Amino acid sequence: MRYRSVRWYRPWTPERVSALARDVAIVVFGGIVLGLFAAAAGAYYVVMAAAVAAIISLIVWQFEIVLIIYALAAFVPWGRTPDIAMGGSGLGKGLYVSQVILGLLLAIWFVKYLLLTLPEHRIRSGFHLPIALYLGYSVLNVVHSYIFWDPHVNRMYQYPHVNAAELGIRFLSAGAFIMMATTVSSCKWLKWTTVALCVPGIYNLFKALFGLPLPVMAPWWPLIALLPVCYCYAVMLDGRSGWPARVGGGVVTAAAVYMTLIRGIGWISGWLALLAALGAVTLLKSRRLFVVLAVAVAVAVAAAWPFFHEKVVLESQAQGDYDRFALIKGSWKYATTFPLGVGLGNYRSYNSFYYGREWGTTTYTSAHSTYAQHLSEMGIPGLLLFLAILFSGGAWLVRSYRSAAPGISRTYLLAAFGQLVGISCAAFIGDYIIPTYHNGGLTTFSSTVYSWLVWGLAVAHVRLANGPVGIDSQLEHARSA
Repeated sequence: MRYRSVRWYRPWTPERVSALARDVAIVVFGGIVLGLFAAAAGAYYVVMAAAVAAIISLIVWQFEIVLIIYALAAFVPWGRTPDIAMGGSGLGKGLYVSQVILGLLLAIWFVKYLLLTLPEHRIRSGFHLPIALYLGYSVLNVVHSYIFWDPHVNRMYQYPHVNAAELGIRFLSAGAFIMMATTVSSCKWLKWTTVALCVPGIYNLFKALFGLPLPVMAPWWPLIALLPVCYCYAVMLDGRSGWPARVGGGVVTAAAVYMTLIRGIGWISGWLALLAALGAVTLLKSRRLFVVLAVAVAVAVAAAWPFFHEKVVLESQAQGDYDRFALIKGSWKYATTFPLGVGLGNYRSYNSFYYGREWGTTTYTSAHSTYAQHLSEMGIPGLLLFLAILFSGGAWLVRSYRSAAPGISRTYLLAAFGQLVGISCAAFIGDYIIPTYHNGGLTTFSSTVYSWLVWGLAVAHVRLANGPVGIDSQLEHARSA
């Protein structure tokens, strides 16, 4: 017997007509609003609005998804906004996705904090108090610079948007740390966020190694690679790791050493950071091995001194890198002349238009050193507060590493400590932790923000490892199930 399919027709009741009319009205109204917005704002802001809507929808589903996407993509300085400020150079500057999206994420994070929807279990680290004091002093420093402006420097060279950008960079950096430390809700998302944070460094390392024809590359990529390289190096030194993992870790470490110490020897910041980072990891793993490797490095440098002299000493001299000594001298003069510094974002105003010539310490627009920049703009108190973040945070990482159970979290804490030591050493000759507006800071923020993400994720590792069930025990239980 054959059966005919029966169609069910919904009658056109007044309620159905009313609902359809409402939906049509919403679509029409939305189309009108979108059209007016597109006509008034331009294509960039239309795309940005669509991206914001997509991000919010992802956050409603799972906040960590957006964290992972940000960690994977922030290193690319793309999506520059139209000019939002015009400085004394006459060149307009805009923000990038690394700042705009981070600002959006922090706004949503703050709403979640007010609504008490963040993970309840939180801890304090050696980073938190110094960061809070540093941010408070930064605000005071900017206010002070407006009240006590030096009469030798024309007020026309004080740019409020530069002061605001310098403050914004600091708050965004600290916000990245806090967001990463408090948002990751489970061990599963902690594992994936850790992987995502390592991917940009590995990608940039092997892109440079093999010359892959890929369009995107991070500024200062060797500094982004510090975390994954330190992690792989720690795995290589760990006798509990399997041989495939140890061999893989050795390959990544060897690739990084080759790229920075041989092919990229001319960029001192890269190999200085890498050697310091690997040395810090080695010291915590084995003091005896640290001594052996230190002697081996000294012997290698002595044996290859003609190569180092040509590629490092002479090239640095030719490129004017030795001007940093004059910049350091000038930063100390600023700190002793202006006890609270000349104010965030005001280094160019003071140095390029008066004191650089007066003191004969060059007229550069930035000090080309994180510490010299802080000493000049924030004085001795500001530099000490910034150093407190590094020293207090580093000491906390060491304590947390030593008290952690063997596993993923312990290895990550060791790698994060190596990254902190490496980036802190490189910061002597570059603004690699807090970028400087007048040295391309809005662009290089896409690289410097990774340090703050790394340290924040270290706090998340300790928080979840010290919770009811740590990540390593959860993974062990999942493997045995």
